[in-house]
This record gives sequence, C-alpha cells and structure tokens, in this order.
Amino acid sequence: MKSKIFIISLLTSIVLHSCDCWVILSGNLIDSKTNEPISGAELKFLNIESTDYSKSNDSIIVSMVFKTDSKGHFSMMSNNYGFCPNIEPIVMIQKEGYKPMKFTVKNNLERNGLTVKLEKK
Repeated sequence: MKSKIFIISLLTSIVLHSCDCWVILSGNLIDSKTNEPISGAELKFLNIESTDYSKSNDSIIVSMVFKTDSKGHFSMMSNNYGFCPNIEPIVMIQKEGYKPMKFTVKNNLERNGLTVKLEKK
C-alpha cells in the first residue's frame, strides 16, 4: 500500500512540475498613416505577470517593459504560470509623439504575428 501511494505521489509531482505555460505575444508596431515601423515604443502587460528580475529587489517587484526594435518588431513573454491561465492579455503601448494605446488579444491565434497601428497625437 505504501509503495502505491509513493508511486502515485511521485507521478503526480512529475506531472505538476512538467507543466509550464507562458503567455507570449509578438508582432510589429507601425504608424497608422505611413505604415512605417515604430522603433523604441514601450509595451507592457496590464493583467499578466511579467517581472523584470534584473530591476527588482527584496521589497519591490518591477513589471517588465518591452520595447520595439528598429524594425518595429516586439516580443513579449509573461512569467511562468504552471498551468495556462484563461486570460485575454491586455497590453499598453506608449511612444512619445503617439497616442497611448491599450488593446486586448482575444484568442490564441492572434498572439503571434500581430500588426498594431499606432496613431500620432
């Protein structure tokens, strides 16, 4: 009986430790009128944990801020959730000279290859 409980506990532990899930978004940010890429824009998850451990200390947890590269490309990744959360990611985008934008990714198919248009002020 003890060996059965041990084996079941071991298998359960292995399954639970092997479950990893991250929320990943990637795409391009472009100007809404010129369709030119926007570099250096800041993106941040509003409802998903994404911690920048390099900037945190013992008492402060800092949310990760992602930036677009010179071609307007961005890639964002959350903390590991273990099991995948049933959350629609909400992202805030900010760039000087442009109107801030908040958008929601409605389904998993939209999470890669997004094209987001930002409007000038």
